Amino acid sequence: MAEDKENKDKNQEDQAPKGGGKFKIIIILFLVLILGAGGFFGWSFFMKKEANSKESEVTVKPKKDEVKISFPLKSFIVNLMDSSGSGRRYLKVTMELETDSEGNKSIIEKNISKLRDAIIMILSSRSFKDISSIEGKIELKRSLMMKINEVIGDNLVSNIYFTEFVVQ
Repeated sequence: MAEDKENKDKNQEDQAPKGGGKFKIIIILFLVLILGAGGFFGWSFFMKKEANSKESEVTVKPKKDEVKISFPLKSFIVNLMDSSGSGRRYLKVTMELETDSEGNKSIIEKNISKLRDAIIMILSSRSFKDISSIEGKIELKRSLMMKINEVIGDNLVSNIYFTEFVVQ
């Protein structure tokens, strides 16, 4: 009987440390998991807050040289040039000219008749094949901008935006 009692005591001693060791490992893993998740959420919260504050600083302080003024032009409807000379294709274009200041805008307004004439001449000298691709439209913009700046002088127009471009 004494031996049975000793065996029971040994079994209880063997079981006690095993259960305590597993419990400690589970607690440590749980704490690591909680600390990792908390660290991740804290890091993401503060990083988003810092990124938002940087964005607000950028939008709050606009630079003076970034201010551009658009000058809308009335629509142009022209016959496109074709090899047969019959003028079967039409182009309708509406555009806006971009300039740097109100003074430049007033210069454009004073020369609007000259500008419309130059624009019509360039548009009507193009064929459907010339303007049907993206590259053709970019080339058309470049040509228009060069001619417009030549007519009014001093590179007052910095960009041209097509707001309507229809070919029939």
